[in-house]
Amino acid sequence: MKKIVMVTLAVMVVVVFASSLFAADPMVLWGEQTAGSGHMKNAKTDGNTLVLTAPATIAKIEGDAPSYCIWTIVTPQNRNARSILCGGEGRPNIVGRTIPAGSYRLIPGVEGRSFSRITITFK
Repeated sequence: MKKIVMVTLAVMVVVVFASSLFAADPMVLWGEQTAGSGHMKNAKTDGNTLVLTAPATIAKIEGDAPSYCIWTIVTPQNRNARSILCGGEGRPNIVGRTIPAGSYRLIPGVEGRSFSRITITFK
């Protein structure tokens, strides 16, 4: 009986561990920008790089940026960064849009503000 209990506990531990390994963390892309001292001068941007191995769909957008663009990353295979999708005030809603596999950064606009931040969650 003790052996059955130990085997059952071992199986439960393996199942819990395996499910945590394969549980998908939300794919999040975020960016922020602090305005510089003049038009297009000294601006500071920060954010993460999101690497998608398969196409992903935008599930949620949060933040206060009046505009934002998702940019491709310069790599040895892709020598030119380009904006692939933009959104914000006065633009069509991009929730539900799908972007292809690749590496991306998010750059928010400040447009008269001193700071803006945006977070996009993909599924």
